[in-house]
Amino acid sequence: MAASGQPQLRGTLISHMKSCAESPALLEAMNKMLIGEMEHARGRISQLKGGGVPVGESDEEMARRMQLEMQKEEEEQRSKEAAENEMMLHQLLNTCEMCGTRVSGGEQGEGKLHLLSCDHRLCVGCAAEHIVGRMKPQKQSDYVCPKQGCGKQLQQADAKALLSEQEFDTYLDSALTELDSANANFRRCPTGCGWGMLLEDASTSAKKPARAGELGLDKKPLTLEAIRHRDQFRFRCRLCHDTEFCAMCNASPYHLGLTCDGYRAFMAKRKCRFCGGEVVGESALILKDENRGNKKALHKVLHARSVDSIPKGASQEALLELIQKTDQLANVCKLEECITYAQEACTRVMDCGHLCLGTRGESTCLGCLDCNSCDGQSATDYCNICWVSDLTAAPCVRLKCGHIFHMHCIVEKITAKWAGARISFGFLGCPLCKEHMQAEQIEKVTEEGFALYKAVRIKAEQRLALEGGHGDAEELKEGGRYHGQPVNYAMHKFAYYVCFKCKSPYFGGYRSCDEEAGEEERKFDASELVCGGCSAAGSTTCSKHGSEAIEHKCKFCCSVASWYCWGTTHFCDSCHRKQGTPESMSRKPRNQLPVCTPETCPLKIPHPPNGEEFVLGCQICRSA
Repeated sequence: MAASGQPQLRGTLISHMKSCAESPALLEAMNKMLIGEMEHARGRISQLKGGGVPVGESDEEMARRMQLEMQKEEEEQRSKEAAENEMMLHQLLNTCEMCGTRVSGGEQGEGKLHLLSCDHRLCVGCAAEHIVGRMKPQKQSDYVCPKQGCGKQLQQADAKALLSEQEFDTYLDSALTELDSANANFRRCPTGCGWGMLLEDASTSAKKPARAGELGLDKKPLTLEAIRHRDQFRFRCRLCHDTEFCAMCNASPYHLGLTCDGYRAFMAKRKCRFCGGEVVGESALILKDENRGNKKALHKVLHARSVDSIPKGASQEALLELIQKTDQLANVCKLEECITYAQEACTRVMDCGHLCLGTRGESTCLGCLDCNSCDGQSATDYCNICWVSDLTAAPCVRLKCGHIFHMHCIVEKITAKWAGARISFGFLGCPLCKEHMQAEQIEKVTEEGFALYKAVRIKAEQRLALEGGHGDAEELKEGGRYHGQPVNYAMHKFAYYVCFKCKSPYFGGYRSCDEEAGEEERKFDASELVCGGCSAAGSTTCSKHGSEAIEHKCKFCCSVASWYCWGTTHFCDSCHRKQGTPESMSRKPRNQLPVCTPETCPLKIPHPPNGEEFVLGCQICRSA
């Protein structure tokens, strides 16, 4: 019966019950019928609502339904238990087994957890407290798991994960300390950086022969004993890579060519401060023992050392003290080169006790490079010009740019000038920064080079104006290499040569033509480099500028001549380079020489056919 019909049924039954109240049997029958109807109504209502037990359900259907309901309840219970177990496991995995602190998976710092190799979990805080603080480990075997009953030694990965950077360095050092105390063949780097190694048995190490020309500290070839010592005891630290040392006596740098005993004996001798060779024989720079009480002899030694700070009326004790202070100045051997260096070197002794590495007479002392480096350069660094010896091997100069080189190396570089026929100014540049080399000590040496540089710049600027400024050149446009630097562009673009006769620079064409010869420097006869003015002397001159700016055309092509050969013929660089080859221009008949027209000629001026000499005129007047 539908739920909506339930009040109507109840009213009908009550009406029947009132009319039959006087009959008890009828009343009982009516009660049974009412109860049945009510139960049937409840069943239908529950069935329509999706719950309860359907009316008229068979025992088999009821059993199947109850089984499904029990399975559903069991699945819900298992899911609930699994979620609770997972939560408990998550809490366990993120809980330190020492302090019970629970840590989230991504948390860092003091609460960070690590699973040890023994399967115990430990946080960083407990590692610092229990392992480092309480155990105070001295060697690696002291670093153990603090969990009671475990005590298993930590692996390096465990230590790295739990300890701070400083504590982990201590952990690593403890391994070397343990090895150092347990093994007599263990050696450490003398700088104290912590690096160490085990010495190999000399009988098993590979033998390295002496390299050709290899000399020891005593400037002598290596002996077999010295080679064996080098193979077994010379090491280079893997942490501070510049440190090379002897693993036997800890001397750094390694005493190549000498055993440890030989090195000690060598160091006890007086050695030249320039070449390092032994100082032998008598020297005016060295005070003899028998003259220590002779003031005249003391003055003589100080004057020989060129000491310029001898106090007037100084006592014997003061003179002896000054001799002792300047004793390094006496370390000069008999080599002529070293004697020359001693005459050129500064004689000042720094407050630190080291000698100044500068030159004599400099207004500003170069100072000590042993205690203070200059722009990364120290006394033991090689000179970046010669790359043969360090800066202590000769008097040095600090350039305006701040870089330091041997004085004699700078002089040799500047006086050598450039290689080849075309002028280039690399010889004036600092090898490290390419700035012009400038210093008071080398002013006279660089004077000629800078004068030539100035003259070429003026001529290059005039040539650029003569050719219209090259305004369409990509290098001069915005973003180009020479944007806003037209003179530098002209210096790069044009080739200049020094006239053999007047020694002045003159224009000889484009630099690109000269570079076509390749990297290999070709041989040339300097006497054939003659400017237009000298080659035209007595024949062609400019009424305003004389013969200095006169230019000639190449006899064989439409280029400006840079060579004047045989006293009769002008060549450009390209045609001159072909001389002596099958392409020799002077051997070709005129009909095989290049032909131009007024429209195609690069000179842009009328001239006779190629094969004839022709004077282009005054360069300055043409540019104007």
